Amino acid sequence: MADGFGTTTEEMVRAAGQVRAVSDAVNGELGRLRSRLGPLQGQWSGAAATAFAQLMAKWDTEARRLNEALGAIGEQLGGTATTYQQQEDQNRTAITSVLG
Repeated sequence: MADGFGTTTEEMVRAAGQVRAVSDAVNGELGRLRSRLGPLQGQWSGAAATAFAQLMAKWDTEARRLNEALGAIGEQLGGTATTYQQQEDQNRTAITSVLG
């Protein structure tokens, strides 16, 4: 039989919390970076200002997508942990009722 992998509800809950913490940290860093880069926009003029604004808009979009993905991963891990625990509880109840 091939080796598999396993997990526990506690590990999934912990992983979900860690992903959320990373998401929060990334969001904080992105906000700090944005606050430092934003004032630079006033230093540009003409085509350079347009290019800078377009680049910042793209950066904002991609940063938001990254954070949304991290948030979704955290939520899915948390949801999976809940489902996993519910299934374990149902299995335990079924076995207990058979053993009577």
